[in-house]
Amino acid sequence: MSRILGLAGPYCSGKSAAAAILEDLGYQEIDVDALGHAAREAKREEVLQRFGTLERRELAGIVFDDPRALHDLEAILHPWMRSEAERRVREIRERGGLGLVNAALLFPMHLEGLCDKVLWIDAPPFVRFLRARKRDGIGIGQFLRRMQAQRKLYPQKEREDVDIITIVNLGSRRRLESRLRRAVGDSSMER
Repeated sequence: MSRILGLAGPYCSGKSAAAAILEDLGYQEIDVDALGHAAREAKREEVLQRFGTLERRELAGIVFDDPRALHDLEAILHPWMRSEAERRVREIRERGGLGLVNAALLFPMHLEGLCDKVLWIDAPPFVRFLRARKRDGIGIGQFLRRMQAQRKLYPQKEREDVDIITIVNLGSRRRLESRLRRAVGDSSMER
């Protein structure tokens, strides 16, 4: 029987660790961030015409300082990304497989409707800050700005149309795996 999970959560919450565990459990990942890179190439002419560059860092510098530019870039890329995610989900469902839509922008892109269940990976802000500092070398000011910018990632209201399960990740891979197994109904190897 086919099952599609959504995976979302804020910066440095542990989405990558969760995705790796779910892949080990047999879920085929649809990495929406990677689809963004492919979309930039697929929509090359439109991106170049509007922004004059395809280089990721340059685009980030433009769009994160200008909400209108961010809206324009999303309007160019998101429809292609959504269409590709839908196509991949359809393929997984047709063969009765297990799929994982891994997308920080799951809710803003309205991808949750493709999923049978959404796993929201979270961690306390202090834990996330320590991870950000270690991984990305950022200070508290940068971390707080990222937290503020990511408010749109969260589901904006209670949802009755999709099952959203919050999993708090405090850093233990074993505990995270156990929580993920319970959330997806696989207790065969819980510790």
